[in-house]
Amino acid sequence: MSERGTSCCRSEEDRISFLPDDLLCEILSHVPTKTGVMTSVLSTRWRTIWLSIPILDLHTDDFPNFTALASFTSWFLDGSSCLHKLKLAFGSLRTIQDISNELLKLSFNFGRNIQDISNEPSYLMTQWINSAVTRKVQHLDITFLYPWIVEMMPLSIYTCETIVSLKLCNVSLADSENVSLPCLKIMHLVGNVYTSNAFLEKLISSCPVLEELTVVRNRDTEYDLRVLRVCSKSLKSLVVDLDGRKCWYRDFRVVVIDAPGLNNLRLKDNQFTSYVISNLSSSAKVDIDVSFAKRSSVPDMTTSSSKRSVMRSFFTMLSSVRDMTISQTTLEGICLYLKHEPVPQFPYLIRLHAVLYSSDLRTLPNILQICPNLKSLVLALSYLRMEELHVFSSSSVPECLRSSLECVEIKTPIRGAVTEIELVKYLLENSVVLRKFKMCLRRRRMNEESNISMKLLRLRRCSPSCEVVVQLK
Repeated sequence: MSERGTSCCRSEEDRISFLPDDLLCEILSHVPTKTGVMTSVLSTRWRTIWLSIPILDLHTDDFPNFTALASFTSWFLDGSSCLHKLKLAFGSLRTIQDISNELLKLSFNFGRNIQDISNEPSYLMTQWINSAVTRKVQHLDITFLYPWIVEMMPLSIYTCETIVSLKLCNVSLADSENVSLPCLKIMHLVGNVYTSNAFLEKLISSCPVLEELTVVRNRDTEYDLRVLRVCSKSLKSLVVDLDGRKCWYRDFRVVVIDAPGLNNLRLKDNQFTSYVISNLSSSAKVDIDVSFAKRSSVPDMTTSSSKRSVMRSFFTMLSSVRDMTISQTTLEGICLYLKHEPVPQFPYLIRLHAVLYSSDLRTLPNILQICPNLKSLVLALSYLRMEELHVFSSSSVPECLRSSLECVEIKTPIRGAVTEIELVKYLLENSVVLRKFKMCLRRRRMNEESNISMKLLRLRRCSPSCEVVVQLK
Protein backbone atom coordinates (compact mmCIF):
# COMPACT_ATOMS: atom_id res chain seq x y z
CA MET A 1 0.00 0.00 0.00
CA SER A 2 1.28 3.47 -0.78
CA GLU A 3 2.27 5.94 1.92
CA ARG A 4 -0.64 8.15 0.93
CA GLY A 5 -3.06 5.25 1.26
CA THR A 6 -1.75 4.38 4.72
CA SER A 7 -2.16 7.98 5.86
CA CYS A 8 -5.76 8.05 4.63
CA CYS A 9 -6.61 4.83 6.50
CA ARG A 10 -5.20 6.15 9.78
CA SER A 11 -7.12 9.36 9.37
CA GLU A 12 -10.38 7.48 8.75
CA GLU A 13 -9.81 5.13 11.69
CA ASP A 14 -9.55 8.02 14.16
CA ARG A 15 -11.90 10.45 12.48
CA ILE A 16 -14.50 10.20 15.25
CA SER A 17 -11.99 11.49 17.81
CA PHE A 18 -11.82 14.80 15.99
CA LEU A 19 -15.50 15.48 16.56
CA PRO A 20 -16.30 18.25 19.08
CA ASP A 21 -16.99 17.29 22.68
CA ASP A 22 -20.66 18.23 22.44
CA LEU A 23 -21.22 15.81 19.57
CA LEU A 24 -19.32 12.99 21.28
CA CYS A 25 -21.41 13.51 24.40
CA GLU A 26 -24.57 13.37 22.30
CA ILE A 27 -23.45 10.05 20.82
CA LEU A 28 -22.64 8.54 24.23
CA SER A 29 -25.94 9.77 25.68
CA HIS A 30 -27.71 7.10 23.63
CA VAL A 31 -25.85 4.15 25.18
CA PRO A 32 -25.84 2.76 28.75
CA THR A 33 -23.36 4.29 31.19
CA LYS A 34 -21.34 1.06 31.24
CA THR A 35 -20.67 1.42 27.51
CA GLY A 36 -19.78 5.07 27.97
CA VAL A 37 -17.25 4.23 30.69
CA MET A 38 -15.65 1.60 28.42
CA THR A 39 -14.84 4.30 25.84
CA SER A 40 -12.47 5.93 28.35
CA VAL A 41 -9.76 3.38 27.44
CA LEU A 42 -9.80 4.22 23.74
CA SER A 43 -7.38 7.12 24.02
CA THR A 44 -6.47 10.15 26.11
CA ARG A 45 -9.02 12.14 24.12
CA TRP A 46 -11.81 9.85 25.37
CA ARG A 47 -10.69 9.46 28.97
CA THR A 48 -13.08 11.97 30.53
CA ILE A 49 -15.71 12.47 27.81
CA TRP A 50 -18.24 10.16 29.47
CA LEU A 51 -18.08 12.21 32.69
CA SER A 52 -19.62 15.16 30.85
CA ILE A 53 -22.78 13.20 30.01
CA PRO A 54 -25.65 14.25 32.33
CA ILE A 55 -27.12 10.73 32.21
CA LEU A 56 -26.82 7.77 34.57
CA ASP A 57 -28.12 4.52 33.04
CA LEU A 58 -27.22 1.46 35.13
CA HIS A 59 -28.28 -2.16 35.64
CA THR A 60 -27.37 -4.36 38.58
CA ASP A 61 -25.90 -6.86 36.12
CA ASP A 62 -23.25 -4.25 35.24
CA PHE A 63 -21.66 -4.72 38.69
CA PRO A 64 -20.27 -7.66 40.65
CA ASN A 65 -22.39 -6.80 43.70
CA PHE A 66 -24.72 -4.16 45.11
CA THR A 67 -21.90 -2.50 47.03
CA ALA A 68 -20.11 -1.69 43.79
CA LEU A 69 -23.32 -0.33 42.26
CA ALA A 70 -24.04 1.83 45.29
CA SER A 71 -20.50 3.17 45.42
CA PHE A 72 -20.43 4.09 41.73
CA THR A 73 -23.92 5.64 41.73
CA SER A 74 -23.26 7.80 44.77
CA TRP A 75 -19.83 8.85 43.48
CA PHE A 76 -21.32 9.85 40.10
CA LEU A 77 -24.18 11.84 41.63
CA ASP A 78 -21.89 13.62 44.09
CA GLY A 79 -19.80 14.85 41.16
CA SER A 80 -22.69 15.97 38.95
CA SER A 81 -24.26 19.40 39.17
CA CYS A 82 -26.87 18.60 36.51
CA LEU A 83 -28.59 15.33 35.65
CA HIS A 84 -30.96 14.96 32.70
CA LYS A 85 -31.71 11.25 33.05
CA LEU A 86 -31.54 8.66 35.82
CA LYS A 87 -32.28 5.07 34.80
CA LEU A 88 -31.76 2.24 37.27
CA ALA A 89 -32.72 -1.38 36.63
CA PHE A 90 -32.53 -4.01 39.35
CA GLY A 91 -32.48 -7.72 38.51
CA SER A 92 -33.88 -10.61 40.50
CA LEU A 93 -30.67 -12.19 41.77
CA ARG A 94 -30.58 -10.25 45.01
CA THR A 95 -33.38 -10.25 47.55
CA ILE A 96 -33.83 -7.48 50.10
CA GLN A 97 -31.92 -9.53 52.64
CA ASP A 98 -29.01 -9.94 50.21
CA ILE A 99 -28.90 -6.19 49.64
CA SER A 100 -29.11 -5.56 53.39
CA ASN A 101 -26.16 -7.86 54.00
CA GLU A 102 -24.13 -6.07 51.36
CA LEU A 103 -25.05 -2.66 52.78
CA LEU A 104 -23.47 -3.72 56.06
CA LYS A 105 -20.14 -3.77 54.22
CA LEU A 106 -20.42 -0.27 52.77
CA SER A 107 -17.54 1.89 53.80
CA PHE A 108 -18.59 5.26 52.39
CA ASN A 109 -20.42 7.87 54.46
CA PHE A 110 -24.00 8.89 53.71
CA GLY A 111 -24.50 10.93 56.85
CA ARG A 112 -26.04 7.98 58.69
CA ASN A 113 -24.44 4.96 60.27
CA ILE A 114 -24.24 1.74 58.28
CA GLN A 115 -26.50 -0.14 60.67
CA ASP A 116 -29.35 2.30 60.01
CA ILE A 117 -28.88 1.95 56.25
CA SER A 118 -28.94 -1.85 56.38
CA ASN A 119 -32.23 -1.78 58.25
CA GLU A 120 -33.76 0.46 55.59
CA PRO A 121 -32.95 -0.83 52.07
CA SER A 122 -34.90 1.99 50.41
CA TYR A 123 -32.66 4.63 51.98
CA LEU A 124 -30.09 4.68 49.19
CA MET A 125 -32.75 4.73 46.48
CA THR A 126 -34.40 7.67 48.21
CA GLN A 127 -31.08 9.50 48.35
CA TRP A 128 -30.38 8.89 44.67
CA ILE A 129 -33.80 10.01 43.50
CA ASN A 130 -33.77 13.05 45.75
CA SER A 131 -30.35 13.90 44.38
CA ALA A 132 -31.64 13.55 40.82
CA VAL A 133 -34.62 15.82 41.55
CA THR A 134 -32.29 18.42 43.06
CA ARG A 135 -30.22 18.29 39.88
CA LYS A 136 -33.32 18.99 37.75
CA VAL A 137 -33.74 15.51 36.31
CA GLN A 138 -35.93 15.31 33.18
CA HIS A 139 -36.16 11.54 32.69
CA LEU A 140 -36.57 9.13 35.62
CA ASP A 141 -36.75 5.39 34.93
CA ILE A 142 -36.75 2.95 37.88
CA THR A 143 -37.30 -0.75 37.16
CA PHE A 144 -37.32 -3.74 39.49
CA LEU A 145 -37.67 -7.15 37.88
CA TYR A 146 -39.64 -8.16 40.95
CA PRO A 147 -41.52 -5.85 43.33
CA TRP A 148 -40.89 -4.80 46.92
CA ILE A 149 -37.11 -4.40 46.81
CA VAL A 150 -37.64 -0.95 48.28
CA GLU A 151 -40.43 -0.02 50.64
CA MET A 152 -41.66 3.21 49.04
CA MET A 153 -40.59 5.67 46.36
CA PRO A 154 -39.57 9.06 47.81
CA LEU A 155 -42.18 11.81 47.83
CA SER A 156 -39.88 14.16 45.93
CA ILE A 157 -40.88 12.58 42.62
CA TYR A 158 -44.41 13.99 43.05
CA THR A 159 -43.27 17.60 43.00
CA CYS A 160 -40.41 17.55 40.50
CA GLU A 161 -40.89 20.62 38.31
CA THR A 162 -38.48 19.52 35.58
CA ILE A 163 -39.37 15.89 35.00
CA VAL A 164 -40.67 15.14 31.49
CA SER A 165 -40.70 11.33 31.50
CA LEU A 166 -41.47 9.09 34.50
CA LYS A 167 -41.28 5.30 34.17
CA LEU A 168 -41.77 3.15 37.26
CA CYS A 169 -41.92 -0.64 37.31
CA ASN A 170 -42.70 -2.85 40.32
CA VAL A 171 -42.39 -0.11 42.92
CA SER A 172 -44.60 1.02 45.80
CA LEU A 173 -45.98 4.54 45.66
CA ALA A 174 -46.84 6.32 48.88
CA ASP A 175 -49.77 8.70 49.18
CA SER A 176 -49.11 12.42 49.24
CA GLU A 177 -51.31 15.49 49.51
CA ASN A 178 -48.96 17.53 47.39
CA VAL A 179 -48.73 16.20 43.82
CA SER A 180 -47.73 18.50 40.96
CA LEU A 181 -45.83 17.48 37.84
CA PRO A 182 -46.19 20.50 35.53
CA CYS A 183 -43.81 19.30 32.79
CA LEU A 184 -44.53 15.56 32.76
CA LYS A 185 -45.47 14.33 29.26
CA ILE A 186 -44.74 10.59 29.46
CA MET A 187 -45.71 8.32 32.36
CA HIS A 188 -45.42 4.51 32.40
CA LEU A 189 -46.71 2.75 35.52
CA VAL A 190 -46.08 -1.00 35.35
CA GLY A 191 -46.91 -3.48 38.10
CA ASN A 192 -46.81 -0.89 40.84
CA VAL A 193 -48.54 -0.88 44.23
CA TYR A 194 -50.60 2.19 45.12
CA THR A 195 -51.97 3.25 48.47
CA SER A 196 -55.42 3.56 46.88
CA ASN A 197 -57.23 3.84 43.57
CA ALA A 198 -57.98 7.46 44.42
CA PHE A 199 -54.28 8.29 44.68
CA LEU A 200 -53.56 6.81 41.25
CA GLU A 201 -56.33 9.00 39.84
CA LYS A 202 -54.83 12.00 41.62
CA LEU A 203 -51.37 11.23 40.25
CA ILE A 204 -52.68 11.13 36.68
CA SER A 205 -54.79 14.26 36.99
CA SER A 206 -51.87 16.22 38.46
CA CYS A 207 -50.03 16.16 35.13
CA PRO A 208 -51.56 19.02 33.10
CA VAL A 209 -49.47 18.39 29.95
CA LEU A 210 -49.43 14.57 30.04
CA GLU A 211 -49.45 13.12 26.51
CA GLU A 212 -48.56 9.42 26.90
CA LEU A 213 -49.80 7.18 29.70
CA THR A 214 -49.32 3.44 30.21
CA VAL A 215 -50.90 1.63 33.16
CA VAL A 216 -50.07 -2.07 33.48
CA ARG A 217 -51.21 -4.42 36.18
CA ASN A 218 -49.08 -7.57 36.04
CA ARG A 219 -50.27 -11.03 36.96
CA ASP A 220 -47.94 -11.09 39.97
CA THR A 221 -48.82 -7.64 41.29
CA GLU A 222 -50.31 -7.89 44.77
CA TYR A 223 -52.62 -4.97 44.12
CA ASP A 224 -56.13 -5.36 42.80
CA LEU A 225 -56.88 -2.30 40.69
CA ARG A 226 -60.67 -2.14 41.02
CA VAL A 227 -61.25 1.39 39.70
CA LEU A 228 -59.05 3.23 37.23
CA ARG A 229 -59.98 6.78 36.26
CA VAL A 230 -58.10 8.55 33.50
CA CYS A 231 -59.30 12.10 32.93
CA SER A 232 -56.98 14.27 30.86
CA LYS A 233 -57.51 16.91 28.20
CA SER A 234 -53.87 16.72 27.03
CA LEU A 235 -53.53 12.92 26.75
CA LYS A 236 -52.77 11.63 23.23
CA SER A 237 -51.83 7.98 23.84
CA LEU A 238 -53.24 5.60 26.47
CA VAL A 239 -52.38 1.95 27.14
CA VAL A 240 -54.31 0.05 29.81
CA ASP A 241 -53.11 -3.52 30.35
CA LEU A 242 -54.91 -5.36 33.15
CA ASP A 243 -53.75 -8.89 33.76
CA GLY A 244 -55.04 -10.81 36.75
CA ARG A 245 -55.29 -14.05 38.60
CA LYS A 246 -58.39 -16.22 38.46
CA CYS A 247 -59.22 -15.60 42.12
CA TRP A 248 -59.88 -11.94 41.28
CA TYR A 249 -62.52 -12.66 38.66
CA ARG A 250 -65.31 -12.63 41.20
CA ASP A 251 -65.86 -8.86 41.15
CA PHE A 252 -66.26 -6.42 38.31
CA ARG A 253 -63.74 -3.67 37.79
CA VAL A 254 -64.35 -0.27 36.29
CA VAL A 255 -62.16 1.74 33.94
CA VAL A 256 -63.28 5.31 33.29
CA ILE A 257 -61.62 7.17 30.40
CA ASP A 258 -62.32 10.79 29.55
CA ALA A 259 -59.60 12.01 27.19
CA PRO A 260 -60.98 13.89 24.17
CA GLY A 261 -57.53 14.40 22.63
CA LEU A 262 -56.64 10.69 22.37
CA ASN A 263 -54.99 9.59 19.12
CA ASN A 264 -54.18 6.05 20.27
CA LEU A 265 -56.03 3.83 22.72
CA ARG A 266 -54.96 0.28 23.57
CA LEU A 267 -56.94 -1.87 25.98
CA LYS A 268 -55.75 -5.29 27.06
CA ASP A 269 -57.76 -7.08 29.70
CA ASN A 270 -58.16 -10.77 30.51
CA GLN A 271 -60.76 -10.09 33.17
CA PHE A 272 -64.31 -8.83 32.80
CA THR A 273 -64.13 -5.07 33.22
CA SER A 274 -66.78 -2.42 32.76
CA TYR A 275 -65.48 0.45 30.63
CA VAL A 276 -66.85 3.97 30.53
CA ILE A 277 -65.26 5.85 27.63
CA SER A 278 -66.31 9.45 27.07
CA ASN A 279 -65.49 12.00 24.37
CA LEU A 280 -63.39 9.61 22.26
CA SER A 281 -62.28 11.32 19.07
CA SER A 282 -63.26 9.70 15.78
CA SER A 283 -59.64 10.03 14.64
CA ALA A 284 -58.37 7.84 17.49
CA LYS A 285 -56.80 4.48 16.63
CA VAL A 286 -57.99 1.77 19.01
CA ASP A 287 -56.45 -1.62 19.72
CA ILE A 288 -58.79 -3.89 21.65
CA ASP A 289 -57.74 -7.12 23.36
CA VAL A 290 -60.52 -7.51 25.91
CA SER A 291 -61.99 -10.81 27.02
CA PHE A 292 -65.77 -11.10 27.00
CA ALA A 293 -65.89 -14.86 26.53
CA LYS A 294 -66.49 -17.54 29.11
CA ARG A 295 -64.01 -17.89 31.97
CA SER A 296 -63.85 -20.38 34.78
CA SER A 297 -65.45 -18.04 37.32
CA VAL A 298 -67.29 -15.66 34.99
CA PRO A 299 -70.78 -16.52 33.66
CA ASP A 300 -70.85 -17.09 29.93
CA MET A 301 -71.69 -14.01 27.85
CA THR A 302 -74.40 -16.01 26.09
CA THR A 303 -76.28 -16.69 29.36
CA SER A 304 -75.92 -13.30 31.04
CA SER A 305 -77.99 -10.40 29.74
CA SER A 306 -76.21 -8.00 32.10
CA LYS A 307 -72.84 -8.88 30.59
CA ARG A 308 -74.23 -8.52 27.09
CA SER A 309 -75.41 -5.09 28.13
CA VAL A 310 -71.88 -4.20 29.28
CA MET A 311 -70.48 -5.42 25.98
CA ARG A 312 -73.09 -3.52 23.96
CA SER A 313 -72.28 -0.36 25.87
CA PHE A 314 -68.54 -0.91 25.33
CA PHE A 315 -68.77 -1.13 21.56
CA THR A 316 -71.29 1.70 21.38
CA MET A 317 -68.71 3.95 23.03
CA LEU A 318 -66.22 2.95 20.31
CA SER A 319 -68.66 3.22 17.42
CA SER A 320 -67.30 6.55 16.16
CA VAL A 321 -63.70 5.41 15.56
CA ARG A 322 -62.19 5.03 12.10
CA ASP A 323 -59.29 2.66 12.79
CA MET A 324 -59.60 -0.44 14.95
CA THR A 325 -57.52 -3.51 15.75
CA ILE A 326 -59.36 -6.39 17.44
CA SER A 327 -57.77 -9.48 18.95
CA GLN A 328 -59.03 -13.01 18.46
CA THR A 329 -60.15 -13.07 22.10
CA THR A 330 -62.37 -10.03 21.62
CA LEU A 331 -63.73 -11.35 18.33
CA GLU A 332 -64.55 -14.63 20.04
CA GLY A 333 -66.75 -12.65 22.44
CA ILE A 334 -68.35 -10.78 19.52
CA CYS A 335 -69.12 -14.05 17.78
CA LEU A 336 -70.84 -15.35 20.92
CA TYR A 337 -72.73 -12.09 21.24
CA LEU A 338 -73.93 -12.24 17.61
CA LYS A 339 -75.77 -15.45 18.38
CA HIS A 340 -78.18 -13.47 20.57
CA GLU A 341 -78.40 -9.94 19.20
CA PRO A 342 -76.68 -7.59 16.73
CA VAL A 343 -73.52 -5.72 17.72
CA PRO A 344 -73.78 -1.92 17.42
CA GLN A 345 -72.81 -0.54 14.01
CA PHE A 346 -69.46 1.10 13.26
CA PRO A 347 -70.53 3.54 10.53
CA TYR A 348 -67.27 5.51 10.55
CA LEU A 349 -64.84 2.59 10.64
CA ILE A 350 -62.49 2.73 7.66
CA ARG A 351 -59.70 0.34 8.68
CA LEU A 352 -60.14 -2.96 10.56
CA HIS A 353 -57.32 -5.28 11.60
CA ALA A 354 -58.76 -8.49 13.03
CA VAL A 355 -57.42 -11.81 14.28
CA LEU A 356 -59.89 -14.66 13.72
CA TYR A 357 -60.03 -18.17 15.09
CA SER A 358 -60.77 -20.75 12.42
CA SER A 359 -64.02 -21.61 14.18
CA ASP A 360 -65.17 -17.98 13.95
CA LEU A 361 -64.54 -17.54 10.22
CA ARG A 362 -68.16 -18.26 9.35
CA THR A 363 -69.18 -15.12 11.25
CA LEU A 364 -66.91 -12.86 9.16
CA PRO A 365 -69.80 -11.67 6.94
CA ASN A 366 -71.73 -10.67 10.07
CA ILE A 367 -68.73 -8.76 11.39
CA LEU A 368 -68.30 -6.98 8.06
CA GLN A 369 -72.01 -6.17 8.08
CA ILE A 370 -71.55 -3.86 11.08
CA CYS A 371 -68.81 -1.93 9.23
CA PRO A 372 -70.77 -0.52 6.25
CA ASN A 373 -68.09 1.95 5.13
CA LEU A 374 -64.96 -0.14 5.64
CA LYS A 375 -62.16 0.57 3.15
CA SER A 376 -59.24 -1.51 4.47
CA LEU A 377 -59.38 -5.01 5.96
CA VAL A 378 -56.38 -6.81 7.44
CA LEU A 379 -56.93 -10.39 8.61
CA ALA A 380 -54.81 -12.84 10.56
CA LEU A 381 -56.04 -16.43 10.89
CA SER A 382 -55.39 -18.49 14.00
CA TYR A 383 -55.57 -22.27 14.56
CA LEU A 384 -56.68 -23.01 11.00
CA ARG A 385 -56.74 -26.71 10.21
CA MET A 386 -56.00 -27.94 6.71
CA GLU A 387 -59.05 -30.23 6.57
CA GLU A 388 -61.60 -27.71 7.85
CA LEU A 389 -64.15 -26.31 5.42
CA HIS A 390 -66.16 -23.13 5.94
CA VAL A 391 -68.48 -22.14 3.12
CA PHE A 392 -69.20 -18.42 2.90
CA SER A 393 -72.70 -17.65 1.73
CA SER A 394 -73.14 -14.95 -0.91
CA SER A 395 -76.88 -14.66 -0.35
CA SER A 396 -76.44 -11.53 1.77
CA VAL A 397 -73.29 -9.60 0.91
CA PRO A 398 -72.18 -6.99 3.47
CA GLU A 399 -72.60 -3.37 2.41
CA CYS A 400 -68.86 -2.63 2.62
CA LEU A 401 -68.07 -5.34 0.04
CA ARG A 402 -70.63 -3.88 -2.35
CA SER A 403 -69.59 -0.25 -2.03
CA SER A 404 -66.44 0.70 -0.11
CA LEU A 405 -63.83 -2.03 0.52
CA GLU A 406 -60.69 -1.15 -1.46
CA CYS A 407 -57.84 -3.07 0.17
CA VAL A 408 -57.60 -6.53 1.75
CA GLU A 409 -54.54 -8.16 3.28
CA ILE A 410 -54.26 -11.63 4.80
CA LYS A 411 -51.16 -11.52 6.99
CA THR A 412 -51.11 -15.21 7.92
CA PRO A 413 -49.20 -17.21 5.27
CA ILE A 414 -51.57 -19.14 3.00
CA ARG A 415 -50.92 -22.90 3.19
CA GLY A 416 -53.47 -23.99 0.61
CA ALA A 417 -56.17 -25.09 3.05
CA VAL A 418 -59.67 -25.33 1.56
CA THR A 419 -61.03 -22.73 3.98
CA GLU A 420 -58.28 -20.27 3.04
CA ILE A 421 -59.12 -20.61 -0.64
CA GLU A 422 -62.83 -20.23 0.13
CA LEU A 423 -62.15 -17.08 2.16
CA VAL A 424 -60.09 -15.49 -0.62
CA LYS A 425 -62.71 -16.53 -3.17
CA TYR A 426 -65.54 -15.00 -1.11
CA LEU A 427 -63.76 -11.65 -0.75
CA LEU A 428 -62.63 -11.46 -4.39
CA GLU A 429 -65.99 -12.46 -5.87
CA ASN A 430 -68.04 -10.06 -3.75
CA SER A 431 -65.86 -6.93 -3.41
CA VAL A 432 -67.07 -4.60 -6.13
CA VAL A 433 -64.55 -1.75 -5.79
CA LEU A 434 -61.55 -3.73 -4.51
CA ARG A 435 -58.22 -2.32 -5.73
CA LYS A 436 -55.65 -4.53 -4.03
CA PHE A 437 -55.65 -7.98 -2.42
CA LYS A 438 -52.39 -8.89 -0.74
CA MET A 439 -51.44 -12.37 0.47
CA CYS A 440 -48.29 -14.29 1.30
CA LEU A 441 -47.19 -17.91 1.00
CA ARG A 442 -44.86 -19.74 3.31
CA ARG A 443 -41.74 -20.95 1.52
CA ARG A 444 -41.95 -24.64 0.70
CA ARG A 445 -41.38 -26.87 -2.29
CA MET A 446 -41.36 -24.96 -5.57
CA ASN A 447 -44.20 -26.94 -7.15
CA GLU A 448 -46.41 -26.52 -4.06
CA GLU A 449 -45.83 -22.76 -4.03
CA SER A 450 -46.59 -22.56 -7.74
CA ASN A 451 -49.79 -24.61 -7.46
CA ILE A 452 -51.18 -22.55 -4.56
CA SER A 453 -50.19 -19.28 -6.21
CA MET A 454 -51.83 -20.21 -9.52
CA LYS A 455 -54.98 -21.35 -7.73
CA LEU A 456 -55.24 -17.97 -5.97
CA LEU A 457 -54.47 -15.90 -9.07
CA ARG A 458 -57.10 -17.73 -11.15
CA LEU A 459 -59.97 -16.91 -8.80
CA ARG A 460 -62.63 -14.71 -10.34
CA ARG A 461 -62.56 -11.05 -9.31
CA CYS A 462 -65.66 -8.93 -9.13
CA SER A 463 -63.60 -5.75 -9.41
CA PRO A 464 -61.86 -5.51 -12.82
CA SER A 465 -59.24 -3.12 -11.39
CA CYS A 466 -58.26 -5.39 -8.52
CA GLU A 467 -54.56 -6.26 -8.24
CA VAL A 468 -53.78 -9.57 -6.53
CA VAL A 469 -50.34 -9.67 -4.92
CA VAL A 470 -48.90 -12.98 -3.72
CA GLN A 471 -45.55 -12.85 -1.89
CA LEU A 472 -43.29 -15.49 -0.35
CA LYS A 473 -42.58 -15.31 3.34
